Amino acid sequence: MIRVRVPATSANLGPGFDTLGLALSLYLQVDIEWSDQNIIEFAGEGAQGNKSLPERNLVWQAADRVIQTAGHRWAVKLRIYNEIPMGKGLGSSAAAIVAGLTAANELLGKPLHQEQVLALAVEMEGHPDNVVPAFMGGLTTAMVDNKQVYYQKVRLPDEIGVVIVVPEFELPTGISRSVLPQQIDLNATVSNLQRACFLLASLHNRDFSNLDKAMDDQIYQPLRKQFIPGFDQVMKAAKSQGALGTALSGAGPSILAFCTASEQNRVAQAMQEAFSAAGVRSRGFSLQIDNKGTEILTDLNE
Repeated sequence: MIRVRVPATSANLGPGFDTLGLALSLYLQVDIEWSDQNIIEFAGEGAQGNKSLPERNLVWQAADRVIQTAGHRWAVKLRIYNEIPMGKGLGSSAAAIVAGLTAANELLGKPLHQEQVLALAVEMEGHPDNVVPAFMGGLTTAMVDNKQVYYQKVRLPDEIGVVIVVPEFELPTGISRSVLPQQIDLNATVSNLQRACFLLASLHNRDFSNLDKAMDDQIYQPLRKQFIPGFDQVMKAAKSQGALGTALSGAGPSILAFCTASEQNRVAQAMQEAFSAAGVRSRGFSLQIDNKGTEILTDLNE
């Protein structure tokens, strides 16, 4: 049996659309072993609405992709335990893809190199911003050139903590992406490039004085916030309690705030209260940055 653990991720961090991603301390754990038929056992977040048919499960689809690529036709048993809220902008689909690909590749004795697994994951997900940090951990910046994935990992200062507030409604990525413009004004593009570069440099240099400005996306966030009641108030509430910077987490509807560890609970409470005032129930998570990425926790074949 192989056991794989993959972290949740938050993409974009404001201006870094489809480029920046951050691994967080919520996890998807998958156990995989050979079986005489395809079996899935699912517990945790999303278990109630999860389809029992393997072909409808993204972890199984990813695992099957590797098995077929390797030229095998064997069935597998999957035991899935998920901590990552689904459909909330926390990389649940990327985690499922990465977990399935990695687990199956390990079970087969690693017929695919890491670069091949990563490329398959990006192909299945459609963009690298969640997939790369799910694999590698930490803060990553990624690009794709001629279908090859390139990335750099930036280790963040230990004093940085993350608050994620998850409203109790789903915002499908397709809907969130449907409002994105086909063409973008040059001035807005330059502004976002400036902010993304400034954000990376600020975090690298441990200068947090202007993170709020660096994370103020000028293109996508203003269009997506229409789907999130109380969005502006939640952002203001976080900053009023000492958040260093805030942004929509991926396609949303979750909202991320950087803050010091001592301020996490206060920031999370203020954000939840702002959501409540807008008539939205929410959950708050005080998280750490996961710097390990995907881990193989157990290999009982050895």
